[in-house]
Amino acid sequence: MTKALRREEFPILERSTYLVSHSMGAAPLGAQCALDAYWKEWAQDGPEAWEYWIPRIREIADGIGEIVGAPPGSVFLGPNVSFFQAAIASCFDFSGGRNEVVHESLQFPSLTYVWRAWERFGAHVVSVPSDDGCTIPTERIVDAITQRTAIAVVSHAYYQSGAIADIASIARRCHEAGALLCADVYQTAGVYPFSLTDLDVDVAFGGSHKWFCGGSGCGWIYIRPELLVKVHPAVTGWMAHARPFAFEPAPIEYAPSMSRLGTGTPGIPGYVVARAGHDLIREIGVRRIRAHNVRLTKMLAEGALEREFRVPTPLQPERRTGWIGMDFEGADEICNALVAERIFVDYRPGCGIRVGPHFYTTEEEIERFFKAIDRLRSRREKNAPKFVVKAAVRSEN
Repeated sequence: MTKALRREEFPILERSTYLVSHSMGAAPLGAQCALDAYWKEWAQDGPEAWEYWIPRIREIADGIGEIVGAPPGSVFLGPNVSFFQAAIASCFDFSGGRNEVVHESLQFPSLTYVWRAWERFGAHVVSVPSDDGCTIPTERIVDAITQRTAIAVVSHAYYQSGAIADIASIARRCHEAGALLCADVYQTAGVYPFSLTDLDVDVAFGGSHKWFCGGSGCGWIYIRPELLVKVHPAVTGWMAHARPFAFEPAPIEYAPSMSRLGTGTPGIPGYVVARAGHDLIREIGVRRIRAHNVRLTKMLAEGALEREFRVPTPLQPERRTGWIGMDFEGADEICNALVAERIFVDYRPGCGIRVGPHFYTTEEEIERFFKAIDRLRSRREKNAPKFVVKAAVRSEN
């Protein structure tokens, strides 16, 4: 049996029940130390601090690579995944016959906004529909990838249901058709074991503020090493130059490394703050985290079904990421009430309340969550307005 780990690293656990790591991981004490250290370096060395800040970006990126099965030098940091999507989109010439961008309809909206914006430059976006709002048959996505497809952008797990997609099969189809596969692993990285190398994806991206417990401002991108020389983003800047501090005039000479995905001055604070969470994930290990998570999500699923809630998340552990969705009448109101009591969960339309335990979550916290649910639902039912229908009185006259 696994047990909760490293709870002492997370002050918020002392005064709350934290079940929302799928949306925003708890803040580790190491993040505060890193932010203090950044300030001291800035205050002490001023612009000379770049001499060790720039190498630190590469170190943090390689640390992420260890978690997701990417070789050293194949991961780069940026502000968020929408930025990286725009950078990748800018590498394509959509004026020819291969101008299709395939994505599933369950994709996180921010990404669809980016790719739809590229329609003004000739991209033809194909959205693969879902029948149930929770999953999409793999063969439907595979069939949508044709000789006209330039890139497919697919979620590793759908944010509406937590269902895992068969990325490896989609990757095979992309490569048969001469297309690239871009995988969104934001919902799985840090809680669901996988290797980007084994999945054979061309591009992948994620961020730090969910299961990585790294806060906002530290997105990341992976590019298969042999593809890097073909990447020439139009979304660029001085930090993408082979010699950024030489301040050479245009045109740019792209860096031979993943630094060619850089743009302007990097947001160092967001990167260094995230590192503490990354370090904990590597130290504990994703497989160990996964074993603990599966045990707790099983408790959540069973508790939801006992109460006859609708559970859109797959019940088989191998088919889901690290959270359970549960829906019932008034779930949105109950979610707000739970948060007011510092039982942190979230709500998504069509999914209901999403509950995501992490390596620091205990069984007692799952029990506390359900006790609060039962109490709040009972109160809601008692306070609901009662409509009494009186029988009509028939006149005998």
